[in-house]
Amino acid sequence: AAAILSAPPFRHPVLPSSQCTDVQTDAMADEPASAYSDEEFAELLGFLSDPKMEVQRFAAEGVLAQTESPHFLEYCRRQPRKAARPLLRLSEKAEAENATSSAAATLAADGAKTSEQAKAARQAAVEAVAASAAGSSALQALVNISTIPTVRDELVELSAPRRTAEAMKGGWLEGRSGLAHWYAMLLANITTAKAGQEALCADETMLRFLLAAFISKPRPPARAGYEDPLIFLGKVIGNVCALEAGRRTLAGGEQGPGTVAAIVNELADRPRRHDVMSALRNLSLDNECHPAVIAADPLPSMARFLYPVDKASAEQRAQLPEALGAALAADGAALTGEAPVRLAGAFCILGLCRTREGREYLRAAGACEVVRAWKQEESEEEVRSVLEAAEPPLTSTEEELESPQEGGGQGLMADVDEAVDKATAPTWSAPDRPDGSTERPLPKRDEAAEGEGGDMGGLFDHIEGAEDLGKPGR
Repeated sequence: AAAILSAPPFRHPVLPSSQCTDVQTDAMADEPASAYSDEEFAELLGFLSDPKMEVQRFAAEGVLAQTESPHFLEYCRRQPRKAARPLLRLSEKAEAENATSSAAATLAADGAKTSEQAKAARQAAVEAVAASAAGSSALQALVNISTIPTVRDELVELSAPRRTAEAMKGGWLEGRSGLAHWYAMLLANITTAKAGQEALCADETMLRFLLAAFISKPRPPARAGYEDPLIFLGKVIGNVCALEAGRRTLAGGEQGPGTVAAIVNELADRPRRHDVMSALRNLSLDNECHPAVIAADPLPSMARFLYPVDKASAEQRAQLPEALGAALAADGAALTGEAPVRLAGAFCILGLCRTREGREYLRAAGACEVVRAWKQEESEEEVRSVLEAAEPPLTSTEEELESPQEGGGQGLMADVDEAVDKATAPTWSAPDRPDGSTERPLPKRDEAAEGEGGDMGGLFDHIEGAEDLGKPGR
């Protein structure tokens, strides 16, 4: 149906050139971006494959700085493989070398008894920091250029969904999550298109790993301005649920109810709510997913931010199930100010109205009162129209809905189907850029690459001078 959506792509902002000249290559630092030729861009990208990790690191930082240049983005649009392939290879290589060098540094430091052994420990630490910094910059650059459709499609051809997920999983299983937020952002951008969604759905084990990482507790520590480094995996899950195969994988089979329940549990986290509601919207609009959604019982969680409890009288609140009414009275509930969340919630209810099982669940869960109170306070016409389409099937009996008489059930259910089929997407898109990409606000650039706040943050504290190794220009 037209109402099933993917999330929009987004970019990671790079600091203005006046603030990030330290990450430019010497060859380009003194030239305006408009003066660079295709040959110079190709030369810069070529340094990503240099045998020395330190050279690769500075090249990756230089490429990252250039992702703010429309001329470089236009070059990437015309030459997507030349840009995407070396960055993807470097990100994989950096993750592997980071693991190897970190292990070597730990072993050497623990067993260092001579000056030669101490020197080997310091060298391994240097290599680990350089690999982490190179991988971080390469991934950030990939996030930015993956908003360009030609690059995004080329990344799919290069098996980036599988390779990125495998790199993330490899680090995760070894206790490293310092680059997980960049992996998650890249996967979110790649899966905005059907080909990327299909590539990720082709490996159910990997898809379930990404979901497990998303809902894992405790979460990785905050880093690079991100309180929740794995929040972007919510966009990946939502994007995958835009594809029938993704919905079947997550909501189908014996694991389906438990999987959807785990997704519903994330509604308690307000920053994650938008992406989780997008996924639930897509699942609810698919009749085949209704058993899993119903078993997950999402309405009580949704009511906490969709039911304006203070606007309802005691008699009206008494229409809610006793347990839900008591919980809302104790914990409070209010209509969220986030219109996209409200629209997704309205479509969740409308989607479940399409099957008898869904309608019976909604009535028993108190949806009639939730929709009544919500509709009175709703200010967005689009959301109101969805609620108005959902209200008649909820307030009518099944006998009335099955009645063939004119204006009876067939007409009501036809209105529901028409509302879904003609649903218009929320206003996701940002103004188009000359290169065809879109620009999205994200927090500040990760200056320290891995070390600070990451899993290896204190690994090299005992090594003199190690605190400067991850800084640009060192």
